[in-house]
Amino acid sequence: MLLKSFFFMSLITAAINCCFAVFVYLKGKNRPVNILWSLLGISSAFWILGLGCMSYAPTENIAEFFLLYVHYPGAICIPAFFLHFVVVLTEQDTNRSYRILIRSAYIIAAAMIAADISNLLATVAPLPPFRYYTQPKAFYLFYTLEFAVFVSFGLYLLFRSYTTATADRKNQYKYMFLAMIIGFTGGSTAFFPVFSDSLFPYGVYFVFLHIPVVSYAIVKYRLMDIRIAITRAGISLFVYSFTLGFPFWFAFKTGEWFWALVLMGVLASIGPLIYHVLHMKAENILLAQQRHYQSILLQASAGMVREHDLNRLLKVMTHLVKKSVKIKFAAAFLDDNETNSYVLKALRDSGRTFRELSFPFNHPLIVYIKEHKEPFKYEELPATLRQSVKSELDMHLIIPSFIEDRLIGFLVLGGKLNNTLYSQDDMNVFQTLSNQAALAIENCRFMEEFKKTQERIFNAEKLASIGGLAEGVAHQIRNRLNHFSVTSGELKLEVEDFTSTHVSLLEQNPDLKKTLSYLSEIGDSLLTNVRRTDGIINGILHYARVEAKESYFSQFFLASVIEPSLDLLKVKHELESFPLEVSIASTDIIYGVKSQLMESMFNILDNAFEAIQDRKDQLKEMIDPKIRLTVTQHPDSTFIEVTDNGIGIKEEDKHKIFAPFFTTKSSYKSGTGIGMYVVKRMVEENHKGKIWFASEHGVGTTFYIKLPKNKPEQLIA
Repeated sequence: MLLKSFFFMSLITAAINCCFAVFVYLKGKNRPVNILWSLLGISSAFWILGLGCMSYAPTENIAEFFLLYVHYPGAICIPAFFLHFVVVLTEQDTNRSYRILIRSAYIIAAAMIAADISNLLATVAPLPPFRYYTQPKAFYLFYTLEFAVFVSFGLYLLFRSYTTATADRKNQYKYMFLAMIIGFTGGSTAFFPVFSDSLFPYGVYFVFLHIPVVSYAIVKYRLMDIRIAITRAGISLFVYSFTLGFPFWFAFKTGEWFWALVLMGVLASIGPLIYHVLHMKAENILLAQQRHYQSILLQASAGMVREHDLNRLLKVMTHLVKKSVKIKFAAAFLDDNETNSYVLKALRDSGRTFRELSFPFNHPLIVYIKEHKEPFKYEELPATLRQSVKSELDMHLIIPSFIEDRLIGFLVLGGKLNNTLYSQDDMNVFQTLSNQAALAIENCRFMEEFKKTQERIFNAEKLASIGGLAEGVAHQIRNRLNHFSVTSGELKLEVEDFTSTHVSLLEQNPDLKKTLSYLSEIGDSLLTNVRRTDGIINGILHYARVEAKESYFSQFFLASVIEPSLDLLKVKHELESFPLEVSIASTDIIYGVKSQLMESMFNILDNAFEAIQDRKDQLKEMIDPKIRLTVTQHPDSTFIEVTDNGIGIKEEDKHKIFAPFFTTKSSYKSGTGIGMYVVKRMVEENHKGKIWFASEHGVGTTFYIKLPKNKPEQLIA
């Protein structure tokens, strides 16, 4: 009876090994771990099948066939495949020493198989209760050492990796290590009858237990909490032991087998219900904290769409996840089309700060996220990909947010503070959260774009009204300028006529001659300034009239822009000379709309001078006004830099400098708040250049302008 049970156990275990080997292989045909476990499973199937058939064989020849060609080829390959499997699983296969060790294990295994086929390893002999069993020969000790050394080292390497692994890997290694201990301990009892015919290898009956556990650990990273596994097994054992055991106890005690069968039927009917109730109560106790934060997250996800501020939404979301789940950190990344990357927009961490983090659109992690589209653990990434995403963030879980097939962002979570694992229930909750977050983010972006559109419409209407007003004012000014021009011309002609007619009188009266000469100079100055003022008016009107804009682009010396601006500034501020230090080469030719760049330089220099005055008035400092203008030529652009030692810009005002109708000038100044707004539009929209600044309050400000040297194609359209 014992021999038959041993034989059938070997057949069942071999079948289980083969089934799980095929299952694991099909789940990952291209993964070395899956392939090696499948080979290990097939080898184990050969070993146990050969052992069972040899022990139950009717003749010595049949027993020897299964020993030499089935049992020992499988047994000899087990240590080599197991060691290789552990090395690859723990990602040590890039280590040269381990590669040499694996190669040596395969060479030794090949030598042992050759010795086995040559009948130098072992033979068979009758051994009750078996019909036949292994009898060692010359090289049997070498096989025993091979098995002991390679299996022991593989278990040691697995245990060592467990002690240094992350939480997810630690859980996987824990399952595997315990299962392998059971499997190899049970399998090792097959050596007992070889060295002592009084010991039966009962441990072989339990070899099959490790097969589904390890297979599951390979295929699935998201292993259940060990507490839940033990609880479920304990409840199942209790319920079904009671369901089946109590009727048998009742029958033995009373002898009423009919009523025992009836009782068994009743208990079998209510057994699943009892199991379900106990199972739910146990999990509610064990997972109380998890169920609590999952409920909070589900409620929060439903309310996220009511938030319209994107920055506040991301901050609230990361704060809520970190606080409710009790994790080390939560970080939100969002797509940014300007930088073509996913940029860190919000981070909630325990006291640490991080540099700006981003992942380009073509980063392998982003490609992986787009392919899988579901929350996944960092440990599920391929080893090469994990190396490419190493950063200050100790990633544990990545939760993507999609709108249809477009990845708009993702949430990165750290490990839980209590070192427990993310469960499948967590994954389901985070999937719901990510879907709601995607909708909320799109909603916020729509609202922001709507506000910008309204602002552009408002500003366009303002500028349109300003443009209309400018037309009217320009007409009135030109009427006066025409009067000044005519008057100046008549004054100059009159002086010239008097001078040519009364030559002798002027020679007799030097003072009169000097006065007439001065009046002639005044006439020339008036005519010059009238022409310059008319040019400025034309420039402003040209900016307001957007039609045929490209016809105004030309090449000119920057000095021809600076000088008229300085003349107007001296008039405005009643100065004999303007405090400007200019570093411009005689060949500094720029390309653009001359009137617009003249207006831009006038505004920047005017603001610089008034900032210096504000510093004197507000900080009560006696400083010498210093404004420096520098031009640097690059192969494809002209770089203009204007630096002043004025009051500077406060931190809270920096983001508003280019906003329309915002001014930092003192109340008694005539600032309207549209100067820098217009300058930005002239430089960036019309010239396709760039303008920005750097400023420190109380120290000064530097404005930078970058202009293309050639007319961009988009300016022609």
